[in-house]
Amino acid sequence: MLRNYRNSLRFQVVLLIGVLALASVAGFTLIVGHLTRSQIEQDAFTLQRHLATRMSTQMAHDMQSRGKEMQFLSRLERIRNPARSVQEKQAALLEMQHTYPVYAWVGLTDVHGTIIASTEPRLAGAQVPQRSWFVQGSQGLYFEGAHEATLLAKLLPPARWDELPMRLLDVSLPVLDKDGQFIGVLAAHLSLDWAYELRAQLLASVEDERLEMLLFDREGRVIVGSPGVPAMRTPFGALASLRESASGRMDTRLETWPDGGRYLTTAAPAGGSGLFPGLGWTVVIRAAEDVAFIGANRLALITVLCGMVVTMVFSLLMWHLVGRQMRPLERVSEAAQQLDAQGLMGPLPEPHGDGEVAVFTRSLTDLVNALRESRERFELLFEHAPVALAFIGPDGRVLNTNARFASLFGYGRHQIDHVDTWFRLAYPDPSQRAKAQAQWQRARQSMGQERVELPGGEYAVHRQGNEICIVETSAIAMKDGLLVSFHDLTERRQAEAGLHLWAEAFERSEVGLLVSDAVTNTVIAANPAFSRQRGYAPGDLTGAPVETLYPLRCHTDLQIVLSALDTQDHCIFESEHIARDGRIFPVLIDVTVLRDAEGHAVKRVSHVLDLTERKRAEQEVLRLNAELEQRVQERTAELSAANRDLDSFAYSVSHDLRAPLRSVNGFAQILESGYTERLDDEGRSYLQRIRQGTQKMAELIEGLLALSRYAKAPLHRERVDLSAMATRRLQELAATDPARNVWFEVQPGLVADGDASLTEALLVNLLDNAWKYTGKTAAPRIRVYEGELSGQWGFCVSDNGAGFDMIKAHRLFEPFQRLHQQSEFQGTGVGLATVRRIVERHGGRILVNAAPGQGATFCFTLSPDAGFTAANGAIHG
Repeated sequence: MLRNYRNSLRFQVVLLIGVLALASVAGFTLIVGHLTRSQIEQDAFTLQRHLATRMSTQMAHDMQSRGKEMQFLSRLERIRNPARSVQEKQAALLEMQHTYPVYAWVGLTDVHGTIIASTEPRLAGAQVPQRSWFVQGSQGLYFEGAHEATLLAKLLPPARWDELPMRLLDVSLPVLDKDGQFIGVLAAHLSLDWAYELRAQLLASVEDERLEMLLFDREGRVIVGSPGVPAMRTPFGALASLRESASGRMDTRLETWPDGGRYLTTAAPAGGSGLFPGLGWTVVIRAAEDVAFIGANRLALITVLCGMVVTMVFSLLMWHLVGRQMRPLERVSEAAQQLDAQGLMGPLPEPHGDGEVAVFTRSLTDLVNALRESRERFELLFEHAPVALAFIGPDGRVLNTNARFASLFGYGRHQIDHVDTWFRLAYPDPSQRAKAQAQWQRARQSMGQERVELPGGEYAVHRQGNEICIVETSAIAMKDGLLVSFHDLTERRQAEAGLHLWAEAFERSEVGLLVSDAVTNTVIAANPAFSRQRGYAPGDLTGAPVETLYPLRCHTDLQIVLSALDTQDHCIFESEHIARDGRIFPVLIDVTVLRDAEGHAVKRVSHVLDLTERKRAEQEVLRLNAELEQRVQERTAELSAANRDLDSFAYSVSHDLRAPLRSVNGFAQILESGYTERLDDEGRSYLQRIRQGTQKMAELIEGLLALSRYAKAPLHRERVDLSAMATRRLQELAATDPARNVWFEVQPGLVADGDASLTEALLVNLLDNAWKYTGKTAAPRIRVYEGELSGQWGFCVSDNGAGFDMIKAHRLFEPFQRLHQQSEFQGTGVGLATVRRIVERHGGRILVNAAPGQGATFCFTLSPDAGFTAANGAIHG
């Protein structure tokens, strides 16, 4: 009997299974290859984006630091003070370069663009008014991108890493003096070695030799190159990733470069930060496609070979197995062929196998459909479960997480692929991480069994964004993995902590606290302080009507307040409480109403303060005020009498003493004019001493009267131009004594709030003293300016005259006290006493600093809150 295997069921089944096996191998290979390539590509792009972001962020941070360093240097007194020497300025620049070696050159220009100080002395005197860093730097802080420095390349040391001739970045800003006037530009050139070194550090941190990092400027030129793409002066060429990053977005793609190769490319715009506005640079990181996917290609080849071998073996095995299963059908078929060939009419065997196959096929189909529906129901329940769920394989891979997991923690399935990643993100604290890892190790030991419920625990988990949530975990260990659930307890724990804190504060507060029912007006709870103040034990007041806390005379007012609280949420009022022993005392009550969801008042929380001591203190204050007022009246009367006596004394001085002095002086003049020849030298000396004594006495009388006038004169405050007053007085002194060559300087714009006549008298006394005590100085100098003395800002008058010993300074402002002999410097000793009297009348202060032979400095203010305003250089008194 011949057998046609091509038409046999056995051959067709085995052929179908073989074809399906080959198709499965091919599909599996394609899927595995695609997933592997996708994963490699995703991992590569993730690493490239990370490196590009770090590079752009670090460059922006470093350039911002350069801006801050330049601002700090420009504010140094050595730089902004025109009086400081060029050597001092150059020393400051060299210190800056030594401290921060990234600066290739630092220089300072004047307002015309002439370099006056430089870390490279050979550039001193160079004219740079047309340079962009000077033009833009004179307007504000300015950053300029990389450019070639042909001149500086001959003077400065060569770059270590840069492939092209020296290229520099510029940072410049204006320099202002202490008055805010523009005096020049401070500029610096940065070497590109800084960017090369930063790139080397970042690439070394990932230890991946396949990566190349490039830096492009806004015109598309490579300013930081690599062995494959060196730096160049011309635009590199059109790249889609560069165009995309120019719009401010990071771009990752598999792209063909001008050299014909395909690269995994990431382009990230390097923006600004703080002071640094950015230069339009782009960080590009690439890796060759053939090198990046070599592992995926090798895996696909191995998969294909293994699949073919397995298919062959499987086909042979299936040929044998199917032959055994199909033998009954083959026998029926052979019998039918025999009947057909021999023409036999006998009965044929029934093909019972057909019915069994059909039933088996239908049963298998029903079983598969039931399994599929069960799986769909499980996945639906898993995804939409109200608690966070994660399914973890025995090897630690996170196989699945649901939507609640992502919403609770902020991490999606693609972000957490392994429990080690989860431990690192969720438990940055090493101790908490160790506790969770120990729990995981115990759970792994239970896997492989039928079903084991594992004990859970409570953990503080860090969400994405570093927020902390409190979760309670529970787990079920199964054969193929671990199902973990996370119950969010954050709000519950916060509420419990808040309730605990409130309860503890309620119990421990020394302020009386009362919680009452807004419907029944009964006490719900009173804290120990409230009960103790009224003579009750804790709990005695619970359930008592609120009105029992008030004396009968306050009940009407209480009902008015309670009615008002039906519509108000808060009220403060004073009333009286009655203690258990009948004692009545005043109280201040602060009531807050708590309402339900419908707005109905349910509870009232009252803070009650005992006002007994305050009322007693108020009565004491009233009594003391009355006594103080009486004392003030008595003191005022005494002062009025003393002022009248002082006025009478001043009148006597001005009239009764002046007449005898004029007589003595007149007779002395007569003797000097008519009897000089009759007097010998000793007589003429006596006569001269009489004249000097009367003149000295007249000056003392005038000073005493001036001191009295300034003490009584009414004070009329107005804006006073101290600069004009000081300039006028110094010019008058110079005109009265033209033989002296005194250098003086008055700072413009000194304005004060004070009495014009008194302020002028103050300045006249100070300037006259400065003029007098510089009389024996070889090169006298007098300055009027704003300044600081012993921590006090004010108006200052300084000189380089005789000065004095500060040990004697306590006598300086006393009337008729002089620190120099009359033979050295003439004076009455009233001038500085007048100065102090005027300053005190304005409510200000005056300080002095001096040294013998080095001059003196007086600084004063004209009001208690006077201060220095650096913005406009004025002192407001």
